[in-house]
Amino acid sequence: MSDWNRYLAEAISQVGAEGFAPALDHACETLFPYEISMCFAYEGARTPVPLWHNMAAQTAQVVVTDYCVGPYLLDPIYAEIEAGRRSGTVALRQLAPDMFFQSEYYSTHYNRTGIRDEIGVFAAIGPGRVAVLSFTRQRGAPLFSARAKTRLAEVAPVIEALMIAHWGSDQRGAAPEPPAPSATPPLQVLLDRLAQGVLTARETEVIAMVLRGYSSAAIAATLDISDETVKVHRKNAYRKLGISSQAQLFSLFVAALEPA
Repeated sequence: MSDWNRYLAEAISQVGAEGFAPALDHACETLFPYEISMCFAYEGARTPVPLWHNMAAQTAQVVVTDYCVGPYLLDPIYAEIEAGRRSGTVALRQLAPDMFFQSEYYSTHYNRTGIRDEIGVFAAIGPGRVAVLSFTRQRGAPLFSARAKTRLAEVAPVIEALMIAHWGSDQRGAAPEPPAPSATPPLQVLLDRLAQGVLTARETEVIAMVLRGYSSAAIAATLDISDETVKVHRKNAYRKLGISSQAQLFSLFVAALEPA
C-alpha cells in the first residue's frame, strides 16, 4: 500500500486545490485497474453537476454531457440516491434491475459510452447533496473482481471523508452552486409529460420501471401485483401511446426531454 499512501498524502495536501482530484485518482489507481474515473454531485431535482473526470473531450461529451441531459434519470445509481443512499460503496451490477443490461437505456447510452462495469463511493457533501465517485471498466476488460470491490470498500471511509472535505458545501473546494432545476425535469414530471394525459397512474408506474430495465416479473414483485396484470398495464400503455416496443417507448422518453 506504499503507493496508495504516497498519493493519498498528496491528495490530502491538495484538499481545496486544483490538484486534489488528480492526486486522489492516482491513489485509487493503485487499488485496482480501471479506465474512467468521474464524480457527479446529485441534489434533488437538479441536473447532476460533474465535479471531476479523467476523460478526453470526445468521450466526456457522451459520458458526462449527454448523461446530464436526461439519461441519468434512468441510472441505477441515481435511483439509489433517490432511495436514500448517502454513504458507502456500490457496484452497478449490484443495483441494476434484472433486465437492465437488455434495456433500451443500456443499449442506447451505455453502449455509446463503452462502459461495461462500474463501482463507486457515495458521500454526502451537503444538505440533500450527494457525490458519487465512480470507476469504470470498458468493453473488452474483465468485470470488477470481488477483490477490487473489497479493496474499495476498505478504503471508502477515507475517500468519502476527502470528498466531503474537498467538495463539501462549506469547504474551499466546493463546486459552484448548480443551476436551478429547469433544464431537465425530475423523472415523475418527465413521465407525466410522456404519458400525454392518457395513462393511468399505475400504467405510468409500470412504464417507468420498464424504462429502468425491470422485467414483468420484477415489476410484479415490486408492485405486489401479478405478472399478468403487469402485462395488461404495459399493453394498455403502449396502445394509448401508439407504440409497440420498448425501443419506441425509449424514443418517447428522449423526446420528452425536450423543453415543452
